[in-house]
Amino acid sequence: MTTKDASSEKRTRVVTRLGDAGETQVGKGRMLKCAPRVEAYGTVDEANSTIGVLRTTVQVDERLSGWLRSIQIDLFDIGADLSMPGDVGAKLRFKPEPVARIEAQLEELNAAQPRLANFVLPTGADMTGAFAHLARTIVRRAERRIVALAQIKGEEVNPEIQRYLNRLADFMFIVARHLNGDGAKDDVWAPRGQR
Repeated sequence: MTTKDASSEKRTRVVTRLGDAGETQVGKGRMLKCAPRVEAYGTVDEANSTIGVLRTTVQVDERLSGWLRSIQIDLFDIGADLSMPGDVGAKLRFKPEPVARIEAQLEELNAAQPRLANFVLPTGADMTGAFAHLARTIVRRAERRIVALAQIKGEEVNPEIQRYLNRLADFMFIVARHLNGDGAKDDVWAPRGQR
């Protein structure tokens, strides 16, 4: 085997053509790419990618960037849990500790923010706050997909995933306010007649 052949053997194979018929590997079997389980972990991946975009805009805030990196790892772990249901993925089950971690981080950020008197519009003083709101809404969509999956008879969903995503959406809202001057630059919604 030549050096070139040896190095190509070590590369990850990206193009497999196994999904060309609209199916993907889940656990030990295959399922349609539009199946509720695939839709659930695919939406978790969307949330993860959006948080990745947000991370690129907050790199000067090393604490927040580190927290967001940990969240991205959590979301990969959630994807692994969802894609390996049943006994085959038992060792991949998402644990409760990350929920406690982001709750503590949320409280730390929230302590510096004034009480909300009304809803805020999902925008930002710059792109960072807006990206945090976008991430929040995609996390909520992932949560809805997972709740829907859990309602299907025969589908197993780790309840820690739902708890985590519910808390993560709250966290992303607080992050958006943090990035908007800890609420000082929030664009506050007002009811009709008060605008």
